[in-house]
Amino acid sequence: MKFPALVLFLLWLAPVSGQAQAPNPYVTFESATVTAGYALPGSNAVVTASFKIKEGHYLHSSRPLLRQATPTFAQVGQNASARAYPVAYSFPAGKKTLPGITQPVEVYEALLTVQVPVVIGPAAVFPITLPGVLTFVPMQDKTHAAADRLQRVNFSVTIPRGTNQPPAGAKGPAPKAPAKK
Repeated sequence: MKFPALVLFLLWLAPVSGQAQAPNPYVTFESATVTAGYALPGSNAVVTASFKIKEGHYLHSSRPLLRQATPTFAQVGQNASARAYPVAYSFPAGKKTLPGITQPVEVYEALLTVQVPVVIGPAAVFPITLPGVLTFVPMQDKTHAAADRLQRVNFSVTIPRGTNQPPAGAKGPAPKAPAKK
């Protein structure tokens, strides 16, 4: 029997023996808010998740120019109420000139945000909670060396019903013109 990749991913996210994950010393999950669309059954929304990077450290971008650099990667799962599509990353905040490299490398410093497009099902039950994971290798700002091995921050995106709901007096889209024969 084959398991879908998403099921294996969610099992990988599940904590072993019910223990809480220790906070990551390099990156912390700050917040997740609906920034576009409407959080209503049968609609689409965009959720922005923010992560704070510890001072004195940086992360390589999601598409690093260096072959030996480990890209920063975020993924959000799905459930019966909603489906998340691949995330879009914020532009790297800075550029670093690394020893032996002539071209500056784009990096995330201080803050990383990701935008998650979410399709909410017509029979969605609110609030919707979707599991997510951010993986990265923290780099030391002064030495440009890896501060630790590959790290992981588990987080969850919670979408309450009616977030960014249009005003009560707002008119819907114009009706379609009748088809000509």
